Amino acid sequence: MNCLLNRMTRAAVAAFCVILGANSLLALDDAPKDKEAEKAAEPVKVQGTFEATRSWELNHGLDQFGELEIKKILPHGTDVKEGQTVVWFDTESIDKKLSAAEIDIRLARITAADEQFAFDQFVAAQKLDREDAERARQSAKQAYDNYLQVDRDRKIKSAEFDIKSSKASLENAAEELKQLQQMYDADDLTEESEEIVLKRAKRSVESAQFRLESTEIRSKRTMEQSIPAEDAQTEATWERAQMAYEKTLRNLDSAKKKRDIERRKAAEALAEREADFEELRQQRKAIVIKAPGGGILLYGELNRGALNAKPSPIKAGAKVSTDQVIATVVQPKKMRVRLTLSESDLAGIKTGDSCVIKPAIDPKAEVKGVVDSIATVPFMGAKFDATVKVVGQLPDAVKPTMTATVELTK
Repeated sequence: MNCLLNRMTRAAVAAFCVILGANSLLALDDAPKDKEAEKAAEPVKVQGTFEATRSWELNHGLDQFGELEIKKILPHGTDVKEGQTVVWFDTESIDKKLSAAEIDIRLARITAADEQFAFDQFVAAQKLDREDAERARQSAKQAYDNYLQVDRDRKIKSAEFDIKSSKASLENAAEELKQLQQMYDADDLTEESEEIVLKRAKRSVESAQFRLESTEIRSKRTMEQSIPAEDAQTEATWERAQMAYEKTLRNLDSAKKKRDIERRKAAEALAEREADFEELRQQRKAIVIKAPGGGILLYGELNRGALNAKPSPIKAGAKVSTDQVIATVVQPKKMRVRLTLSESDLAGIKTGDSCVIKPAIDPKAEVKGVVDSIATVPFMGAKFDATVKVVGQLPDAVKPTMTATVELTK
């Protein structure tokens, strides 16, 4: 019996040793896993900036005045109400520009009136010019018609008649000579008188013959040269008259269009100057900047919710351009945290993940947050933009542009 008990005891001890060894091995196997899990649960700490979800950038936006000098501005960090004046500008340069613009308008009105008067005079003169052109055309047309209908035929008939008349004169002179010779043959006159009369008669015949020849030459030239040349000249004269008339009308139309353009240009310039002047007057009334919403007034432009590293140059006496951001009004009631993540930070983080926000001004405070957005494209270098929505209650001391540490759990 004792032997049996000893055997059982030894068996139990052996079994216990086996179990103990197995547990030790299991413990050794689980140790690395616990370390990996502990490492995986370690949060990623990222620095962020509290950013107001609602803000307004302030610039004077008075494009008619360009650069303006700040006369007065509320202090940096002032709590302002909606509609409260925060920036005042020096008006001396503005008033000078208004005065100069008013003088320009007066001159533009005179110029526009002169152009309108000149245009009216020009239109009246053009009417007379058109009438002159029409009369010149009618005169050329009348001359052309007279030549074709009357003068040409008349010249032909005149040439023919001249020949006929010259022939008649020659026949008359020859007939007279013939009769004289017959009379003288009958001894009706003395011999001396007879010779004188006959000599005169012969000369008359010779003259008539010469005139006939000259007339025939002249008439032939008229028919064969002068009339065809005059036909061509008359046609050319009429064509030129037509062309001159058409050119005159075209020139008149072109000149009228140009003068009308000049007139309208002057009128448009006047209208533009008057519109600019009216805009100047309206912008003169808005020569101060009022807060579009309630919040904290911060000088300059914010960069991803943060103030610039260097002090803002904005102050009384500083000059600012039209689109330059003079100040920013931030509403502190509702804020988010803007983060800058590296590529390694992105691994394992996604929108909707919970995180812990620890404001730098109160490190003991831990405020719950949720990853609201993560950019997939870097905004510079290898830096990615991300925002965290504040779920819990922030301490009252936290203001926009302050910093915080955000613990993200991968």
